[in-house]
Amino acid sequence: MFASAGQEAFFEGHVHALRVLGGVPRGRVRYDNLKAAVAQVLGLSRARVETDRWIAFRSHFGIESFYCRPGVDGAHEKGEGEGQIGYFRRNHFTPVPEVSSLAELNEMAEQWDLRDGRRRIGSRSRTIDEYFETEQPLLLPLPDEPFETGRVFPPGSTARARSPSAPTATRCPSA
Repeated sequence: MFASAGQEAFFEGHVHALRVLGGVPRGRVRYDNLKAAVAQVLGLSRARVETDRWIAFRSHFGIESFYCRPGVDGAHEKGEGEGQIGYFRRNHFTPVPEVSSLAELNEMAEQWDLRDGRRRIGSRSRTIDEYFETEQPLLLPLPDEPFETGRVFPPGSTARARSPSAPTATRCPSA
């Protein structure tokens, strides 16, 4: 979990998930129309103008993005993912855990994830981990080189340089 919902956190979350999985999914990965990836939704189709950083990120990892349709037409497409998020929230965040740091909360989440791997969904015959054992060999390998998830801003040329990442104009020292 992250303290922000910015593009950098979106990328860091992907990097962490891909490491935990041990590879990159083959085929399409379904996404909603989040701003970290989508600069513009083109009509009511699946066509998108993606952000430059997202294009670089997904190209680095070989992720094939597939977007949900906007509006009512696409509402049913998010059901399974939303259902699993709801399960996780109800079972691990109700009541809200009391922690002293984000690191402690993330450690708890890792333990919950390990336990959840041993459960069965509905009346299915195998556990989540057992299903994953058959799918993990199908993952593409992770790239050898890391992807820089943070953004780099060139130093300003005057003492009145401003940070483009701050929610309001903030003075920052120039180099």
